[in-house]
Amino acid sequence: MKSSTKCGYVAIIGLPNVGKSTLLNAMVLKKISIVTHKVQTTRTQIQAILSKDCSQVIFIDTPGIFQPRKQKEKALVREAWKSLDLADVIIFVHDATKDMKEESLSLLREISDNKIELIVVLNKIDLVDKEKLVKLIDVIKVKNGASNIHLISALKYDGVVGLIDDVKNKIPIGEWIYSKEISTNISDRSIAEEFTREKIYQYVHKEIPYSIIIETENWNEKSKNVVQIHQNIYVTANNHKKILLGKNGEKIKKISIESRLDIESYLNKKVHLFLYIKLRKNNYISSIS
Repeated sequence: MKSSTKCGYVAIIGLPNVGKSTLLNAMVLKKISIVTHKVQTTRTQIQAILSKDCSQVIFIDTPGIFQPRKQKEKALVREAWKSLDLADVIIFVHDATKDMKEESLSLLREISDNKIELIVVLNKIDLVDKEKLVKLIDVIKVKNGASNIHLISALKYDGVVGLIDDVKNKIPIGEWIYSKEISTNISDRSIAEEFTREKIYQYVHKEIPYSIIIETENWNEKSKNVVQIHQNIYVTANNHKKILLGKNGEKIKKISIESRLDIESYLNKKVHLFLYIKLRKNNYISSIS
């Protein structure tokens, strides 16, 4: 007897800052992956799960693929390519405001060689005129042969429903891996830490390096609808404290408020968030006062 359900993995691949995380959040109608101006903020495979009707789609958000130079960069790119080992479908995302240069075409050709179902997504179409879109589509079809192309604006949710329907049609028949109420493979604590990291990059992305780490020191469920969270922000240099604090502590206050609002929206609970800045240098941890 054939299964009446479908289930499959969908890898979201592309160059840095093309809108992969924004697209993933739009497709599951929930903020799971952080979105920042800083490139390479997605550090690992984040799975977002859409369980709708008879289909369960497990989206994999990945670090942007680029030509790595440093060891850490090579690890990020390897992490992105690993997602293809699981994928039943690949969504290749391109920023429609930019030309399809050789770097993008080369990546698209390499992905096509995997013989996995491929969907090409041109994102940010709300910022591009029709003439440029037509040229982009022609380049993709002529130089790569890809014909399944979706035009979307992930930020404005334009074209996302049609993309989801296409994905659901392409995933294989099979039993669901996750229960219906699960929306991600990432723990609530990790999601909360990611939201704080996002806000830090939003306000101080030019001054604070990637080495910043957020760790939950205490997670106290005060009641069914209230949680108290204490997070440590570990920096590698003393001057980063002043940067994070801002004048009269205004910057860290904004970071705390906006992170708390995102955590409340995600958990659907009242959140009391406390942030502490600490120094971690040469594996030595000490509070900054």
